[in-house]
Formats: sequence, structure tokens, C-alpha cells
Amino acid sequence: MKKTIGIFSTKQGHQSIAEAIKEKIEREAKDRYQVKIFYTKLLLELVYDSFYRLAPSALKFPYDLSIKIVEKDTELKKLVYYHFFQTTYKSSLQFVKKNQIDLAISCYFPFGPTLEKIQSKMGVPYLNIITDPRTIHPWQISPQAQSNFFFDQTAIANFHKQCQATVSGWFVGDKYEKNYDKEKVKQELKIKEDLVFLIVSGSEGSGAILKILPSLINCPKPLRVFVACGKNQALYQNVLGIKKSLASFGQSKALITPLSFTKDMRLYMQAADLIIGKAGPNTLFESVATLTPFFAITHMVQEEGNLDIIKEKHLGYVEEKAEMANKKLLEIINHPEQLKVFQKSLIDLKKYNQQSGKILIAKIDQIFQEQEAKII
Repeated sequence: MKKTIGIFSTKQGHQSIAEAIKEKIEREAKDRYQVKIFYTKLLLELVYDSFYRLAPSALKFPYDLSIKIVEKDTELKKLVYYHFFQTTYKSSLQFVKKNQIDLAISCYFPFGPTLEKIQSKMGVPYLNIITDPRTIHPWQISPQAQSNFFFDQTAIANFHKQCQATVSGWFVGDKYEKNYDKEKVKQELKIKEDLVFLIVSGSEGSGAILKILPSLINCPKPLRVFVACGKNQALYQNVLGIKKSLASFGQSKALITPLSFTKDMRLYMQAADLIIGKAGPNTLFESVATLTPFFAITHMVQEEGNLDIIKEKHLGYVEEKAEMANKKLLEIINHPEQLKVFQKSLIDLKKYNQQSGKILIAKIDQIFQEQEAKII
């Protein structure tokens, strides 16, 4: 009989990694395991989403304050954890019982207290995925989990004494990791321009397109710019307005195309020569999987470490000051051959991340084997 694995997540910012984990388990395990995903709403969703779109840097103060709470105020820390528990326990327990979950995986930290309780009460082992590769909030760590999965050894450094830890790389969807022919993809998308940029501001960080507008107004060479707007209709309409305005500038050779929500985003990432946007981990590592350099022009407080990864691993560019970002983009437009220097680094990191599924399955197999040995 197949074992059933439950993944606990939220769709806001974590859906892609949850689905990637599901794909990798099903591919690696073949018919041994089945996977079901339970999604909850993002806690304080409306407040968080408003800052996420309009003023990402404004979250730095509450983020830093919450770290101090964990470190210094034991009673307040307990209160926060109790809130996480109260918010997620009842629905999670129903999901576990209804689907007869044999092992739980969390990729959204508020599930931690709940899954720890279910593990101790019902004997359902629990694995914890750390969903920030470098800037890791202490709330993400689960001392009771069978293992916490970190992006790399650097990420583990501050936490290895607090929990069971495994280095796994990042979990990226199979469709991004498949090999492809860039020219065939461009033909499929009817792209004629030699140079293609993809701006991935999406439903978050809608100021990205405005930030690099000067380089597009002054674009001296044919350039296709796709702007992924997601479900953000206001951004979509703004980009249409910018497209019309650019058409009135005779000197600009850039063509802007807004994209509504699409399940084929991987094709646009494959067609792109450069991906520009907020340094979110899933988008960053999806760009790595398609071997496309990344240009980070903004970030959230918990994504500061992602900027370090881009620099350390030679994955692209980091420039958050508008004037310097536009200067660098114009340089790339005039000399796109410079993008080739990132290929080896992108290939190496893609291979590193591709091991994540095998590492996770090895741990899952080990847990079930140990359970069976105890029964015997």
C-alpha cells in the first residue's frame, strides 16, 4: 500500500516550492508514495501583501523586531507560537486524518508548532523545508522536526546546533529544469528580436517597470521586454500605458509586452536573455534552472541573503539604485555578449539544485525504514 505524504504550505509565495517538492517525490519514488498538498491562507495576508507590493523595505523593522522577540522575550515567543498553533492546528489535523497522512512536510513556518504536536501525538514524522536560502528567521527552524532542509552549508552555520539539519539545494519544478532550444522557444512565442528581457515584478513589487523605464525610453537597439504582471490588473494596465507612451518616442527601439497570469512562464524565462526583478528565491532559482542570468533591482528584508548568492555564485547582477541599474541595462543592451560569462556558474548551480529530490527521498525512505524496523 502506498504511503501518503502531506505537504503543508500557503499559495502566497510558497506554492511553487510546494509543487516542486510534490513533483520530485512522485518522480523519484515512482509508485511508492502519493502526495497531497494542504494550503492555508497567509497569516496577516492583506497587510503583508500591501507592503509586498508597495513598500517592501517597510517590512524590515517588524522583521528585525520579531527576531529580537525570539531571542529575548520567551513569553512573547510562546504567545506567537501559540497563535501559529491555534491558526493551523484544527484544519491540519482534519487533513491528516482524512487523507491518512504518513509523513508531513512543511514549507510554510507557521505550520511548525502544529506539525510538531501531530508528530508527538499521532506519530506522524515531520520534515521542515527552510524556505529562505540565506536570510533565515529563527521562526523557520523546527527543533522537533526529523530534519530541517537548508539550501547550502552556509545557511546551516547559525542553526546546526538547534536542530537536525540536511543540506539539499533548492527545490525547483521539473518543467524549469528540462533542457530546451532557445530559438525554438522564441519561434513558439513569436519573438523576432535578438535580445529579450523578462521583468518578473508580477503581483508583487509593481514599481520594477517604472524603475528601469529610462533605459527603455533611450533604448538604442531592438529589444523585446516582457513584463509578468500575474493577477495584478493595475500593473497590467500601467504597462499598457507605458507601451503606448514608448511608441511616441521615436528614438526607442524597445517593445514592451505585458503578460497576464500564465502557466507557461517557464517559456518566457527560457526565451529571455536576462530576467529582471525582485530577488525572491523561487524566481531566482527558476531562472538558474533555465540558465538565464538574473538582475536583482529590489528585494524584501528576508531576501537580503539572495543578493549575496547572486554575487557569490556569479548568477547575474545586483543594482537597486535606479540610476545605476539603468546604466547597467543600457550597457547590456549595447553589449549583450557579456551575459555569456554567467553560463558556467548557472550550469553548476542548476546541477547542485537538481540533487534536492534525491536527498529528500533518501531521508523519507530512511524514516519509513526505521519505522518498519521498530515494528519488526
